[in-house]
Amino acid sequence: MSASKGFRAVLGGALLLLLLSVFAPGVATAQTYDPLLEIRIAEALAEDDHDGALALIEAALAASEDRRLFEDLLARKAEILEAAGRHAQAGSALEDMGAAIIEREGETAPELIPVLERIADAYEAVGAIDNAVSALSRLLEILDALDLEERGAAVVARLQAMADATPAVAAQVDAAVGGYEAALEDERSGPFGADPDTGFTEVKIFYATDRARTGDTDPSNFYGGERGTLELGTATVSIPPRHVPGKIERPKIWLLEFREDPAKHVILKSVTPGDSDAVYAEMRDDLARNEGDSAFVFVHGFNVPFNEAAQRTAQMAYDMNFRGVPILYSWPSRGSLLSYISDTAVVNLSGRRLTLFLEDVVRKSGAKRIHLIAHSMGNRALTDALELYALRHEGEPPAFDQVLFTAPDLDAGLFAEMAKTIKTTAQRMTLYASNKDWALAVSRKLHGDAARAGQGGDKIIHADIFDSVDMTSIGDDMLAHSYYANNPSALTDILSLFWRDAPPQDRCGMVRAEGEYGEYWQYSPEACGDTNALLSTLSVLNRASIVNLPEARAFLNRFIMPATADPEDRSRLETALARLFKD
Repeated sequence: MSASKGFRAVLGGALLLLLLSVFAPGVATAQTYDPLLEIRIAEALAEDDHDGALALIEAALAASEDRRLFEDLLARKAEILEAAGRHAQAGSALEDMGAAIIEREGETAPELIPVLERIADAYEAVGAIDNAVSALSRLLEILDALDLEERGAAVVARLQAMADATPAVAAQVDAAVGGYEAALEDERSGPFGADPDTGFTEVKIFYATDRARTGDTDPSNFYGGERGTLELGTATVSIPPRHVPGKIERPKIWLLEFREDPAKHVILKSVTPGDSDAVYAEMRDDLARNEGDSAFVFVHGFNVPFNEAAQRTAQMAYDMNFRGVPILYSWPSRGSLLSYISDTAVVNLSGRRLTLFLEDVVRKSGAKRIHLIAHSMGNRALTDALELYALRHEGEPPAFDQVLFTAPDLDAGLFAEMAKTIKTTAQRMTLYASNKDWALAVSRKLHGDAARAGQGGDKIIHADIFDSVDMTSIGDDMLAHSYYANNPSALTDILSLFWRDAPPQDRCGMVRAEGEYGEYWQYSPEACGDTNALLSTLSVLNRASIVNLPEARAFLNRFIMPATADPEDRSRLETALARLFKD
């Protein structure tokens, strides 16, 4: 079958399904929608019988089982009420329509924008200015979430005009406009501001790699899978405007996307090798400019090429709004599922080079708090590096703050023994494991069924010197093998560690459990509610150096949610804070 015939066949199948959904018996829409309804409504309106037309709509609303039809009926109801001059009732109908949209698409759905504008119009027409201000205040929140700053300026102007004409709502308007402008200022002053011309954001990361250059100037193929000498540099990665926390958006063939588009995808835009001293000087400059004192070093795992490792590093930094220096250490993985054995042969040599690089990060980067994250086979390089570091710096204070061993592809017994030496290098060590990890299951078979350190469940390894956390509940992620950063709730837990060195019992979603080898923690993100919202809230508190619940509530009251704010919104944010602090 030719490509064009295949596409027509798929399209024909889709059209057939669409026709069946409309005309097949037993489909809810066909059962509840009367195609003559609009004719009868028009007839009633022609007789100037608004109540009769509205009664027809109310009957259809009561029978409707289709969400889209329900919303269309409410929109028609509001039109009739507006035409009849019954603006307060129209506003109420539009509020019901908005609630239906929220249920279907979420609280920041773009479809809410015209609805909220009409609600404001309706209430302003009858002098219910406080209700109009509430609608426009909600509209500002959505425009901020969708980065529609130009439309926000018009709404601000309208609110200020309302305050001038009706002084009684001045405080309400000041709170809404002040919160919106503060949010914009925070976004502009943060480490990752979107380009106003393109809409996407460029994230700069630093890197060290012992991969050999390919000779290709294309950033996605600048470094290959062969061994080279240690080299430092910087890279830039673009993040699209509609980025989903925890994801790396890439072109999808089934969506007919054949090229990378910065408006839709996470893209490695540039790779710039540099002189070692110049790169460390740039790290210090960036820390000073962003008023940060932290760095994290990410060591990727098996089957990861340089470009994907750079994308992952930037994505984590962006999602956590990390006001510090994000650093990638990339060892020469071949980036192929067929190269497991060759990857194991090079990763330990990279551990020797990584330990020298970490020495320089401690001495030259300017960061006072340095976190380390290793994934999968990258844990072999990190554990070797830290063991050597510990032996060279015996008796000294810990050089690193948080050390996270995520899904480590390492013999469980060996990891437990090495941790005894490594413990002196870190303030806290955390093991993230899962009993659904595909790559670790394969690794265990290749190693004679020897348990791997990254495997979770009730057989998860236990030691008093590190916190064992079973992340099984957030899914297996199959071949991607990256649940530590592919789930926003996991990023929330990581940022909690970076933020205030919180022990498991003080972090959201941690449930104490007893395993075969001792106590461990099960991560249950459903207890944390909306993890995207928590991640955003936590990143704001982190930037403000808030580390306890009383400080967080004071910050909330002063800068985020004034006393005049909607009680329901305040309650939601208070609940989020309580979950963050396990209050």
